[in-house]
Amino acid sequence: MTPDNCLFKMALTTFSRKEFYDLIWSESLAAISRKYNISYTCLREVCKEMAIQVPPNGYWSKLQFGKPVTKEPFWKSEKAKQEISLWLRSDEVGEEYFSKNTSALNKHKSEISNKLKSFDNKKIKPRIVDPLIASTKEYYQQKDQKNWDYSKPYNSLDVFVSKTLFPRAIRLMEQFIEMMKVCGHSIIIKNGTTFALVLGEELQLSLAEKSNRITYQERNWVSSRLELNGKLALKYYYLYPQREWVDNTVLLEDKLHDIIAKLEGIAYNRKTEKEEREKYWAEQRILEQKKKELKERKEKELSDFKSIFKLANRFQKSNELRNFINTLEEHTIKNNKLTDELKEWIEWARKKADWYDPFIEAEDPFLNDIDQNSIIF
Repeated sequence: MTPDNCLFKMALTTFSRKEFYDLIWSESLAAISRKYNISYTCLREVCKEMAIQVPPNGYWSKLQFGKPVTKEPFWKSEKAKQEISLWLRSDEVGEEYFSKNTSALNKHKSEISNKLKSFDNKKIKPRIVDPLIASTKEYYQQKDQKNWDYSKPYNSLDVFVSKTLFPRAIRLMEQFIEMMKVCGHSIIIKNGTTFALVLGEELQLSLAEKSNRITYQERNWVSSRLELNGKLALKYYYLYPQREWVDNTVLLEDKLHDIIAKLEGIAYNRKTEKEEREKYWAEQRILEQKKKELKERKEKELSDFKSIFKLANRFQKSNELRNFINTLEEHTIKNNKLTDELKEWIEWARKKADWYDPFIEAEDPFLNDIDQNSIIF
């Protein structure tokens, strides 16, 4: 599914770090989350990645009532992420993940309906009961037995209803599973939890019976209890926000087209956000690798230069040694002071100069374990 045929048509808007800072301090994070296709949690993560301080709790309330507030100044950071792209929800289909406005869903519903053209005909033909439906029936039939092993892992759907409502709940889930299959999706059980697998995204679901809180007088105080009311609710869980579809004037059986369309939209949004995060972190890894390679290259260049510098210094010093030795020899000869002992010393000194010279590095039995560059052991 692409943005062109997706339920939520959106425009990509790119912000520089300064522009994103201005956006964060222009309205609340919740309002920005509603305006752009990004969850509140992900928005805060982006602020951390871009090193932008968000307004503190109570900031917008104080601003609304004219109380003094402090705005954090913008400061430059080369290490922070410098650019971010967000999907802007258009006015035409600008509903949020869980909006009750069904105008966009109705547009997308025709695509779902085309996939489900043969669904009604399929229902009247003999078919094999879905394994998840069969295992769920078996689980609920046996779980009330005294010898039932509750520790035994069981591949059953998350259905939480009264015995009276259970047959309808099973029929609903059976219809839902078949419609999901026709649309190219599936229902799976993972670690004992029910998920809708849509566009590769796992969306946690459960079917439960709604309840009303009933208050009653008990002696000298008022108590309350929850009482099941016979209405089914299909719930989708994802940290925040959450969504549920409930029986009302229209039963859940007649909302499945809309529910599947909505799940496709949710899955697309999550997949897009995940791809954006993965792309960002991939770019960060490349940048870090380049920084590491550049640092290693700089260190190697500096090390190589120091080596050249030391060799040049040794060459200069060894020539200075030879000049000194030659000058000393000439001076002693001129003044008739060249003794046998001094001749022996001059020969020794010239060997040491050859040992120190980087172009000769003559062997010396006494200085072989000496580093010529530092002249220490």
